[in-house]
Amino acid sequence: MVYTIDEIKEKIQPIAEKYDLPAIYLFGSYARNEADEDSDIDLAIELGNSDLLWGGMAPMLEIEEVFEIPVDCLTVESILEARSPIEKEVKKNFEREKVILYEKRTVGKRLFVS
Repeated sequence: MVYTIDEIKEKIQPIAEKYDLPAIYLFGSYARNEADEDSDIDLAIELGNSDLLWGGMAPMLEIEEVFEIPVDCLTVESILEARSPIEKEVKKNFEREKVILYEKRTVGKRLFVS
């Protein structure tokens, strides 16, 4: 199954709101419009709130459950702290390809400016 970006947005929005997440981004083959039947969904979740950093697995697990294909969830925070060559490549791809799927409407400083 190949999802549209709108279908992905529709599935993640209630979860993002439930956990009061600042933002969720799509990257990888889906963001490049190159997804096929073998593609997974690559998401970067901005946790923002330090309380969620310890419990950040809950929204990730819930997001993975709503899709019928594999989902690779990373945090924006972990992507931006890239140290190894592989992590730096993921960061470069994320920065180049990211598509905003969800963004909380707030006034204030954002961790990651798109």
